Amino acid sequence: MGPNTPIKSFSKKNLFIISGVIIFSCFIFMFLNIKMLNSSEIYPNIYIENVNVGGLIPNVAKDKVKQVFEKQLASFNIKLIYDDKIWNFYYEDIGLYYVFDDYISKAYGIGRSGNYYERIKKINDLKKNPEIIKLDPNYDLGEIDNIIERVSQSINKEPINAKIVRKDNKFIIRKEILGVEVRKNNLKKEIVSNIKKLNSSPINISTYNPSPKVLEKDLIVIQDLIGEYSTTFNSAVLGRSENIKLASNSINNTLLMPDEEFSFNKSTGPRSAEAGYKEAPVIINGELVPDTGGGVCQVSTTLYQAAVRSNLEVIARRNHGLPVNYVPLGQDATVSYGYIDFKFKNNKEYPIYIESFINGNRLFVKIHSKKSDNISIDLESEVVEVIDPKIEIKKDENMYLNEKKIIKKPKKGYRVITYKVYKEEGKEIKREKITKDYYPPKEGIIVEGVRKL
Repeated sequence: MGPNTPIKSFSKKNLFIISGVIIFSCFIFMFLNIKMLNSSEIYPNIYIENVNVGGLIPNVAKDKVKQVFEKQLASFNIKLIYDDKIWNFYYEDIGLYYVFDDYISKAYGIGRSGNYYERIKKINDLKKNPEIIKLDPNYDLGEIDNIIERVSQSINKEPINAKIVRKDNKFIIRKEILGVEVRKNNLKKEIVSNIKKLNSSPINISTYNPSPKVLEKDLIVIQDLIGEYSTTFNSAVLGRSENIKLASNSINNTLLMPDEEFSFNKSTGPRSAEAGYKEAPVIINGELVPDTGGGVCQVSTTLYQAAVRSNLEVIARRNHGLPVNYVPLGQDATVSYGYIDFKFKNNKEYPIYIESFINGNRLFVKIHSKKSDNISIDLESEVVEVIDPKIEIKKDENMYLNEKKIIKKPKKGYRVITYKVYKEEGKEIKREKITKDYYPPKEGIIVEGVRKL
């Protein structure tokens, strides 16, 4: 036992020393960890983009990051190119900026969440795996939209329809012109992509070519006269003649595509003195009175006749309050701007072209399209009732017996049915009732004398 005693003493001593070293080391390790955990600096190996902010207090890190990226913002621009046009916009134009405080807070927060051991592990992991925080710039989408709108306005071009006119009994067609339209959504995506990368590479603006509504190929089929009508007027009545001419010109060269509607009032606009219309007799409440635009109804009536003969779909039509002298009863179409309109629809598969002109004292309306059959259409009206007017007899002591004076001429009333008559090679093949019209009688006033001779 004696010889082993020193060995035991040595072992105990060594054990004591080793234990002390371990305890001290643990103490130092814990001290260092606690000091690291309580550090006011961003932990090492943390980057904002390519800027190392590890080991810096937040304020210093913010100044370092701002110095780098504010220079980048200042040198950044959006360059848009279209043909020979160039637009440059800078960061102020789109409200571009960084919220640096948010990214510094994010960098500072790395390694500062979770429990003690989780934090230590994260901090140690940073030594091998650096943390890189991506900057995401803020910008004003509204300003980007404004830029795109401004640029688009200088590029965009509306498509131009093909045109057709009739001159010297021939049709002249002008080919359509395609439009230009900026692809706004594509442009917006490219701008935003460049902003996020602070990429100042030029952006070539993408466009497309919208087609117009009316194409040359649609119009070349218009070769046939499908319906026409003419009426006469007294060219010596200057005001009325001028009104007929103005209204005729307003509907001339009208093109109506399939399923489109025609409105007489919309086509002519207000029949006012400012528009050049003159005062002439017009039927108001069943009486002929002078008014601006008198005579326009002869144009709407002549167009109605041509439209029916073209087998177009009549949508709105009303007869006058009195019979007119330029068409048979039941075959007129009155109009009053803002109140009564004449409308029809192109119910054909091809466009129609309206030609309206005056030759001497005759008004012509011709409708052209592609004729698909050999059928002609006429109108026939039947008076089914004649209504005698009431006559008021007044006595006048200042007039002699057998003397009479007509104060207000009485007018008979009529009920009329009008038929659309279809003919092929001159023979009737079908008859269709299209309207039932009523022309009310107008009461007359006659004064008779009672004074004896």
